[in-house]
Amino acid sequence: MNTPASLRSTIKTCLKCPRLVRHQNALKKINPDYHCAPVVPWGVARPRLLIVGLAPGLQGAGRTGKGFVGDASGAFLFSSLYEHGFSSSSEAERARLRGTVITNIVKCLPPKNRPLGIEKRQCEGFLRQELAQFFPGKKARPRVVLCLGKDAYDGVVRVTGAVKKTFAHNRCIELANNFYLVSSFHPSRLNVNTGRLTRAMFNDMFSNINALLDGSPSL
Repeated sequence: MNTPASLRSTIKTCLKCPRLVRHQNALKKINPDYHCAPVVPWGVARPRLLIVGLAPGLQGAGRTGKGFVGDASGAFLFSSLYEHGFSSSSEAERARLRGTVITNIVKCLPPKNRPLGIEKRQCEGFLRQELAQFFPGKKARPRVVLCLGKDAYDGVVRVTGAVKKTFAHNRCIELANNFYLVSSFHPSRLNVNTGRLTRAMFNDMFSNINALLDGSPSL
């Protein structure tokens, strides 16, 4: 998935959502060393796993400019990515992704971490292009889109036109031949601290993703 330079440039310079632009500009004045700008996808050129979150967080991509790098959610995610071979390190800020790209539905940091519906729709054009780039060719090996949280799941289902099933952790939907969507509870501090998402649940899900990528799904 070589994200075209034109798409990366369009994301970086996007000003479609005035509320988000104002919010990021205000945060940049308070935190001049933070990224506080639209966040582009990051990872490898030829991924087999595309991880989709909702939006940048202030201490994560809002600070570092890389999705899920720098905050508690990213720390939880990268521990499992490393264990299952998708990252060179369990430490997000040192890691290189392996076979993986990370992106968000909404590219800009929203107030209170909650983008508006219209802001999600404004960004869906970017997501649609990313998914088109990621879609496997006829002879390609299996690929998986991992949606972290219900918002990411709803967005990907809407963009792909998939038959929607009730959101659940470790649910798999076959989008096309050799192309799968897997949904997960978001690795937020709240979900982890309350036990809604445990390390064992997260690791089981990544084991299932590896089975899908190896061509031995148990749908």
